[in-house]
Amino acid sequence: MKSKEYLDWERNVIKGIRNQKEKIDKNELSKSLYGGFYIWDSKFIQNPEIMFIGINPGDGNPANNGSINFEPAKQMSYLEYLDLEEPNLTYTLARETIDVFEKSGLTREQIIDILNNQSVKTNFHYIITKNQPDIKKCFNLIEPNGFKNYWLQSYNWTGDLINIIKPKMIICEGKGVFDEIKDYEDFTELEWKDGCGFLKRVDGVEVIGYSRTFSNIKNKNRLAELIKKHLLK
Repeated sequence: MKSKEYLDWERNVIKGIRNQKEKIDKNELSKSLYGGFYIWDSKFIQNPEIMFIGINPGDGNPANNGSINFEPAKQMSYLEYLDLEEPNLTYTLARETIDVFEKSGLTREQIIDILNNQSVKTNFHYIITKNQPDIKKCFNLIEPNGFKNYWLQSYNWTGDLINIIKPKMIICEGKGVFDEIKDYEDFTELEWKDGCGFLKRVDGVEVIGYSRTFSNIKNKNRLAELIKKHLLK
């Protein structure tokens, strides 16, 4: 059940994205750098155990067609890797994430339940691009301070969404995302070492982050330790 607070957020974001898309589509070079906008990579769940926040959707996204896709998915995208009939074995971050959860001691059945029934997945930036630098290029081509203006919207939208759905834990899929998320709220227990980090917000939400090279998690063993300590306690 989507709350009024969420529906207000949704309307505000759709309005903002439509405005961004209109500006991009008027500039042929900017238009060539993006594939549309994509918000949800999972079901919508209120008060989930985990909220995964990536950097932005890559151009391997099935909605990479210049459109705006705001509807929650039927299942968490990482389950594509575990599909028994047609597994998506090229989905590297799904494989890496599932491997980490297995290292933390979870069975495949438990992982499927956590990912599909207790987790949501989105991104700090909703725009689809081939790589992260293209986000800045795309928006700086359409207006002065284009990326700065866009980043501020992304920052506000993500912070508001966290407060609306109230996850118990946030997993930041990249060091840059972790650094953005830690700026929203006062926190304690900040630690970053061996390519992974942890903090606890004053509102009780625990945040885990990790460094990665493209879609490869740099220290899966350390990340598995953090998940075992803070998620499976």
